[in-house]
Amino acid sequence: MAKAVPEYSSTGCRYDQSTYAGRLAHFREMVSPTTLLVGDDELNAKIDLLKRFEKGEATDATNAELWDAKRVKDAIIHPVSGEKMFLPGRMSAFVPVNTIPTAGMLVAATPAQTIFWQWMNQSVNVMCNYVNRSGASVDWAQLAQAYGLAVGVSCGIAVGARKLVEAGPPAVKRLGIAVPYAAVVCAGGANVAFTRMPEMQTGVPIADEEGTVLGISKAAAVTSVTKTVMSRNVCLPIAPMLLPPLAMAAIRTVVPVSGVAAVVAETCLCGASIFGALPLAIAIFPQEISIPVSSLEPEFQSLKTKSGKLIDHVVCNKGL
Repeated sequence: MAKAVPEYSSTGCRYDQSTYAGRLAHFREMVSPTTLLVGDDELNAKIDLLKRFEKGEATDATNAELWDAKRVKDAIIHPVSGEKMFLPGRMSAFVPVNTIPTAGMLVAATPAQTIFWQWMNQSVNVMCNYVNRSGASVDWAQLAQAYGLAVGVSCGIAVGARKLVEAGPPAVKRLGIAVPYAAVVCAGGANVAFTRMPEMQTGVPIADEEGTVLGISKAAAVTSVTKTVMSRNVCLPIAPMLLPPLAMAAIRTVVPVSGVAAVVAETCLCGASIFGALPLAIAIFPQEISIPVSSLEPEFQSLKTKSGKLIDHVVCNKGL
């Protein structure tokens, strides 16, 4: 028997976000490239349905229809700014947009090629970090600085580490497969931190469990950025940066693949790895994270809800 569709809630989620399985189901829907095909007319119809339901007008809408409308809206509209997100930077575009740069970093054979693909990868990263930020606004000068620093870090690590590995003994040379991963992890973490530095300097909105906004917290912003780095920049690259080279080595023991065929095969392996790893990684933490007030600024320590209950946890949008 199919699992019953839960009662629709405009502030909730169709899947239980307190469990990893529920978050995985939620993020699988969020990163699905199918929402990239949704046009303005369909999007507006979904948003209109949700608005009519909130007014008590769409009484004939089923829970499944409402959840689907919310799924489409959440994949396209930024949760804080309320604006339509730039299509290539949406999480639903993550797999197709990131596949080619990832494959390029793995097949790069010269310093020039390494620098180019690291630059391309960080360009994609900074776009994704900007589009999926947890705040509503952005400092463009800060964004440009973040972009430059991230490119410099990634290229420096990738080229420097590769030279160290090539000049080392055989035992060290075996670590060559980890060089692109190390560069991506370090630069990706720096990219997120640099891009979202304004959030950590000015804070992000926090709310109680009833949805009432309590204020702006810098501590909550730091927690949001840290968890984003852990899930998307440390855990996510493991599969696409390490599995394709191992898989290609195994394939070459059976079939002599080289040239264009090898590039195509590695690109397909990268795409498949990203598609499988992305929801697994970002599901580690929920998008709406709960933070104990004890870890926030003093002004949030003794607040109460409208019903008079002492607030011990707050909620904020982590960003992706």
